[in-house]
Amino acid sequence: MKNKVILGNNEFEAVLAVTEQEQSKGLMGVPWPPPVMAFPYNNAGIRKFWMHNTPSPLDIIFCCAGKVIAIVAGEPLSTRNVGPDEPCDLVVEMPRGTAQSHGITVGTPVKVTKSIISVAKSIEQGILKKYASKH
Repeated sequence: MKNKVILGNNEFEAVLAVTEQEQSKGLMGVPWPPPVMAFPYNNAGIRKFWMHNTPSPLDIIFCCAGKVIAIVAGEPLSTRNVGPDEPCDLVVEMPRGTAQSHGITVGTPVKVTKSIISVAKSIEQGILKKYASKH
C-alpha cells in the first residue's frame, strides 16, 4: 500500500513527512511539479508554513479533525509564514491550482492512508493514527 491523501472524492498518492527532519525539509529544493506531501501532527495546534528554498507554487491545505479548515497559496521562495490562526493536525501541500481544479474547499473531508514504512515511522515518532484508514 502507498501513502495517499483523500480529499473529498479525490485520491492523491503522497509523500508523508512523518519525522521532524522530513517535516523541516518539506518540499524545499524539489522542482516543478512537486509531489503531494502531507504533514500529520500528533496534536492540533496553530501551524504556519513558509516556502524558503521551495521553488514551486503550492496550495497549502490546513486540516483539523478530518476536514479542510483553510487553503493558502504558498509563494515560491518566500520566508513569509502563512496559515490560519486556528489549530490544525494535518497540512497537505500540492501543486498550485490542484485544490481549485479538484473542487477542494473549506469543509472538504480528508483522510490519509499510510504505507507500512510510514506507519513504522509514525510509531517511532509517536504520531497518532488520526487520519489513518485501513484498505
